[in-house]
Amino acid sequence: MRFMRICTLMLSLFLALPASAWADGNVVLAAGAGYKKMVNALNAAYGKKTGQTLDLIYGNMGRVTTLAKESGKVDIVLGDQQFLLKRAALPVTEKTELGRGKLVLAFAKGSQFSKAADLDNPEAGRIAMPDTSKAIYGKAAREYLTKTGRLPGIKPRLVEVATVPQVFSYLATNEVDMGFINLTHALNVKDKLGGYVVLDEKDYSPISIIAAILESAPNKDKAKAFLDFVKTDEAQAIVRANGL
Repeated sequence: MRFMRICTLMLSLFLALPASAWADGNVVLAAGAGYKKMVNALNAAYGKKTGQTLDLIYGNMGRVTTLAKESGKVDIVLGDQQFLLKRAALPVTEKTELGRGKLVLAFAKGSQFSKAADLDNPEAGRIAMPDTSKAIYGKAAREYLTKTGRLPGIKPRLVEVATVPQVFSYLATNEVDMGFINLTHALNVKDKLGGYVVLDEKDYSPISIIAAILESAPNKDKAKAFLDFVKTDEAQAIVRANGL
């Protein structure tokens, strides 16, 4: 059974690769789905500047790192450094930091709440947060609540879900009054929120979002050219516009 599950997973991962990725010379970048808008914009700008574009794959970070380890076709991975290099232990040859992920407190549309101090308001109901043991922004939210002295007192009102998109789903359906997500996601869905506030970065550990070239990358030179582009002012303007 375990062998069959592995085979099924690998088949789904290979099918996720764009057809062009099987041809020599195509740089493949795999990224967390939450960074899709930003990576698409970077790829478009890179293509306009150089005439070269990357093949892009998106998914949850578990799937992205499995694909990166097993397919032999991925050149670049993009996401949280802690997850990529420590938890998934991906072997890389070079990396660059795009920016720092930012924790925000978002509010449901129509909510009477609009500031971080409303976490202490006794009229505030449930507060959603990502998984505090696995999700990087869940860990950051827990650190923030601990450092600001709100845990353990606030714990009865917390609703822990798996991911940032699930926190947003709870906000969008008004199942919670507020929730912890990241700024990049908040910018992507801002029209569906009642607002958000960026929380003080001194109250949680730095979240480094990186692009890294894998040791197994079949196109290292071309991958390095993209990493060099990411460091330019043009690329950094795109990164900042997307909340990093």
